Amino acid sequence: MQQNILREGVRQNKFKDFENKYIKTRFDVFDIADIADDYDFFVVGSDQVWNFNGFNYKYLLNDIPQNKKISYAASIGTPIIPVEWREIFKRGISDFCKISVREEGAVKLIEDLTGITPTWVLDPVMTLTQEEWLQVAEKPTWLNEKYSRGYILTYFLSVVTPPEVEQISRQLNLPVINILDLDNYNHYTIGPAEFVYLFAHSNLIFTNSFHGTAFSILFKRNFIVTEGAKNQTDRTTDLRIPSILKMFGLENRNSLQESNFEIDYSAVEKILHHERVKSFKFLTEALGGDE
Repeated sequence: MQQNILREGVRQNKFKDFENKYIKTRFDVFDIADIADDYDFFVVGSDQVWNFNGFNYKYLLNDIPQNKKISYAASIGTPIIPVEWREIFKRGISDFCKISVREEGAVKLIEDLTGITPTWVLDPVMTLTQEEWLQVAEKPTWLNEKYSRGYILTYFLSVVTPPEVEQISRQLNLPVINILDLDNYNHYTIGPAEFVYLFAHSNLIFTNSFHGTAFSILFKRNFIVTEGAKNQTDRTTDLRIPSILKMFGLENRNSLQESNFEIDYSAVEKILHHERVKSFKFLTEALGGDE
């Protein structure tokens, strides 16, 4: 137990260092209404801010003037708005001056509820280019000779890594780096900068994570989306991964067949460019700028 606490502490310190270096954060705000006059706009998004499992009504920015409220790539995640939240969410979302969401399914949910059609946009991580992300990437100090031929990266949330990964590791003769493996100090204690590096340089990625999928696409990696063996959360109704795969025409990424490992990214690159233009157009218009 003490060892696990130590590892978590090391990991969290790396996250704090990354945040201090790259993210400007205010810690002096007790109530958002107190700073309503300090900013021209308030933007809410993206990762499951409107998921109704533990929904926080503050993400509707009720204390902010309507003409200042924008959502960018706000995620609902699930395909149903619970009855007890429908009226609250309808009133709150209808008060935004501009609305965009991260999942195609969320467009339909909000449209059916309010009559407003949100814009389907890219997750913020994909608005940056490979080159911009690589400027913050850091190679893990333990990534040594053992990984010189390459490696398979796994990133699974709330599930056990599927046994097929080990079989494919032997088949390809590549070691596995299992992010979030609490039993491996090096793998578990990586920070955001090392996370980016490992995704950018992997030979093959297995994940059930939305952002694992997003970074795989961004860095043009070969990847497979698989649920793994369930041990905590049922993600079968999750709108997020099917939506991003559909956006990029990669719906076949759930096959473990070797013939399906290689991805032709020529079409994906064109889609990514188009979606970036669309996403920045939304932001430019929402923030009152010129195209």
